[in-house]
Amino acid sequence: MKINIKKKSVILWSIAIIAVVILPDSEMYYQRYKLRSEKLPEQYQSYTTLDSLKDNDYEIIKLSRGIHEPVIQENDSTIVIITKRDHDSEKKNSDNIYTWYKINLKGQIKDSLQYQYNTENGVHNYQTFNDYIVDVDQNTYSNWLKDGDTTHYPYKNIDDAKIFSVAETEDIIADRDYMYDDIIHSHSPGNEYKYKLTVFKDNVWNYFYAEKDWHGYPQNTPNKKGIDFSNAGYEVDKSSGLIQRDHVQKKEWNARTFWSLKNFSWGTGNGSGNHGWTGTSYFSIKMPKKTLHYKQDVFIEHPDNYVRDPFSFFVYQPKNGDYMLLIDEEHQLYYLIRPKKH
Repeated sequence: MKINIKKKSVILWSIAIIAVVILPDSEMYYQRYKLRSEKLPEQYQSYTTLDSLKDNDYEIIKLSRGIHEPVIQENDSTIVIITKRDHDSEKKNSDNIYTWYKINLKGQIKDSLQYQYNTENGVHNYQTFNDYIVDVDQNTYSNWLKDGDTTHYPYKNIDDAKIFSVAETEDIIADRDYMYDDIIHSHSPGNEYKYKLTVFKDNVWNYFYAEKDWHGYPQNTPNKKGIDFSNAGYEVDKSSGLIQRDHVQKKEWNARTFWSLKNFSWGTGNGSGNHGWTGTSYFSIKMPKKTLHYKQDVFIEHPDNYVRDPFSFFVYQPKNGDYMLLIDEEHQLYYLIRPKKH
């Protein structure tokens, strides 16, 4: 009789220990078991990532952006995409490469312009505004955007011998269309400095120097030719959007086991973090000729199944055009989806 009581006691204690170990993770075990029965529907199995998308009628050109300048609507049939990259980011003396691409309504690059210079020399600094490419270090501008002329024309200092006061500076820069400021150090013992201000006003480029007490830094007038992507049609999960989310597939339960040492930091208690699933979203892109498909990783929150994309595409599709431009701001990439030439 005593032996039976001991056996029962051992069994009960074993059950209790197992319950203590398993119960905190019951949700994890349940979700992992449930995922085994959730198979990906066959129609989505052919979807690839955007980088790997293959199609008989369309092709995708990926351009590294690496610069915070807008896409410019040069005229009704042409946009200009501006990119900047390091020739070799591992080297200290890396070469910066600026490229401007003129894109027609077919999505074809009809013209391009490229400047390359060494970052250590500090002799060039290219800025783009409306119809001009301005080198604010060399005090020159080019009209290539509007007429294809690659010549850089010089612009002058307003007064070579003068450093303008704060009041004079404010008067000069009032009502300007564009301004770029740079600090010019004198390398004197007191590290004295002044401001070099490049200004476009009344259709004329000039530069001048302002005293160090000037610190206005007023915002520039927005580039009038910059494309506004805010109304470009990026409305995932809405019927009016150019990109539609067709399906979401859960892949793996993301929460850690309760007994992970990572969950027990001093003073934090159980820090298991957000519960949910890693997974994949499957999308359709509405192109003029047909619908294309791609997929990307996604996080699905628990318990409301809210879908959280790691990044979003801003979209531009020109009126009467055959291409689409997707901009991944987070990774600084352009995806130009255009008809193939046959």
